[in-house]
Amino acid sequence: MTKQLRFLSLAGILTALSIALDVLVKQVIPAADFGLPYYAIPLIIGGIVLGPIYGALMGLVSDNVGFILFVRGGYNPLFSLSAIIWGFLPGLLLNKKSSHLRIGIVLTITHILASLLNTFALFMVVNLDYAIGSLSLRLPMIPVNIAILSIVTVILNKRLMPVYEDFLLEK
Repeated sequence: MTKQLRFLSLAGILTALSIALDVLVKQVIPAADFGLPYYAIPLIIGGIVLGPIYGALMGLVSDNVGFILFVRGGYNPLFSLSAIIWGFLPGLLLNKKSSHLRIGIVLTITHILASLLNTFALFMVVNLDYAIGSLSLRLPMIPVNIAILSIVTVILNKRLMPVYEDFLLEK
């Protein structure tokens, strides 16, 4: 199997996992739109393992398919930017051997940027008051989310090291 086919296979699996997490969290917790980006875990891992371009494309596909499966309101492509950022930025700034501190810093920057992009999208779609109101709901969740996302990313990154070495390398 070629390296490109391996990358596409892993990207497809991680994207499907991201979609499943997104839909599941939105079904279980109706207010999940306001601050639970756990769908981003597979996007972060995909960005780290496959690179920023794959990570960004995974985010784009995940967000669009997730929207189709769980429609809430009208579609606006501006909301896809935050999902793209979740795959792109960790892929650009992290690697498989990144330290715990570096992972935490990059995920903090990514989460803040994704929240700002969602706020901008809400401002463009609804109005400024609603956008600021939603941001005030999401801001308190950022430290909790960063802690959870960082811990899960560190654990998965460590556990997936054999996959990185075996599955992705040319044989």
